[in-house]
Amino acid sequence: MSWYTRPLMVSATLLVSTQLAAARFLNGEQEAFEAFQTGDYVSAAKGFQDADRRGVALYRAGRYEDAAESFSKVERDKVALDARYNLGNAYFQLGDYAGAVTAYESVLKEKPSHQDAQHNLALARSMLAQLEEQQFEEEKQEEEERRRQEETQEREEQEQESEQQQESEQQQESEQQQESEQQQESEQQQESEQQQESEQQQESEQQQESDQQQESEQQQEAEQQQESEQQQET
Repeated sequence: MSWYTRPLMVSATLLVSTQLAAARFLNGEQEAFEAFQTGDYVSAAKGFQDADRRGVALYRAGRYEDAAESFSKVERDKVALDARYNLGNAYFQLGDYAGAVTAYESVLKEKPSHQDAQHNLALARSMLAQLEEQQFEEEKQEEEERRRQEETQEREEQEQESEQQQESEQQQESEQQQESEQQQESEQQQESEQQQESEQQQESEQQQESDQQQESEQQQEAEQQQESEQQQET
């Protein structure tokens, strides 16, 4: 017994081979086969001991990662080709298009006329190309974003450096102005002290001159008094 499901995958059809023979099942696997036929794929997968049959049931149950693991363990030559084909389908469903391409190419290497593998290989390559293009665009955007961030950071650092330089120049100018004001104040203070000292010296000289004049006048009065007394005596 064999059948195909044709789910819609990006405007194309993914062909899936889920071949399962009903001949000579062993006890518990008969129950698993019956569960598979009723659509209870999870129970069927638990009951199947054969890796290929278990992989088909897991695939039908939508457990693609587990299905891929089962298909990769198939050793029976009779179903090995279908197992590799279905391994490619499981990888495709997981979005591992590179893995799917490898699996389909393996099938076509052994059977070049496998039309379903040809179809799905073309689809997987198309999806892989789209994914790679998307990744390229994302990396390009990330690179542009990184470059913009670097430019922004560089601009901010330059602005900060400029502000610091300006602050330093303003500080230096302020210190120079303060130093100039202090120098000017010191000179004014020194000039004031010199002027005060000069005034004190001038005042002292005037006082000394006044004292000398007063002393001269007193001496002159004394001489006149003495001369007057002498005239009176004669």
